[in-house]
Amino acid sequence: MLNDKPKLKKILHYLMVHSYATRPRLWFRILGYPFIIKKGRGAIIKRKARLDLIPTKKFQIGYRTIIEDYSIINNGMGDIVIGDFSSVTSRVKLVGPVTLGNYVTIGSGAQITGLTHNFMDVDRPIKLQGVTADLTVVKDNVWIGGNSVIIQGLTIGTHCIIASGSVVTKDVPDYSVVGGNPARVLRQYNHQTKKWERP
Repeated sequence: MLNDKPKLKKILHYLMVHSYATRPRLWFRILGYPFIIKKGRGAIIKRKARLDLIPTKKFQIGYRTIIEDYSIINNGMGDIVIGDFSSVTSRVKLVGPVTLGNYVTIGSGAQITGLTHNFMDVDRPIKLQGVTADLTVVKDNVWIGGNSVIIQGLTIGTHCIIASGSVVTKDVPDYSVVGGNPARVLRQYNHQTKKWERP
């Protein structure tokens, strides 16, 4: 509806979000967030978590999922959906579009993003070229170590471990342990031998 009325959309955006900061205005956080945030039963969002949310995108967390203090959640460019029994620990940054499955644990300082900054026009500052969104997916039962980075548009498979400090630049297959910069597969689970083996 608002896409057909760009002037109205611009005015509403200005009223809700600061003109050059990504954080929504205080009045909107107080009055609007109760209608935007969808929480499963037993889910917890700690008081000092920073939520930069807009109403045109989804923010949803599942049953008994927790978002700790000082984490940053931004759905300005795309939906953020988190499954059940997941943990977003302190100082984690999630920038949508991002989907996290069930039983996902993210260590302190990790960053998962669903967008990248455009830079192709060398005659314009990068800051003025906007961003491109690309969904990042983390499947069920994944442990993401502290201070790791998962860039936009990737899929992290089921039952994976991302070692602390890793920079993940490509998809991670199911049942893998990856680490390094750029991250590479260190071990994979062999369902025939029932052992974690080097590739």
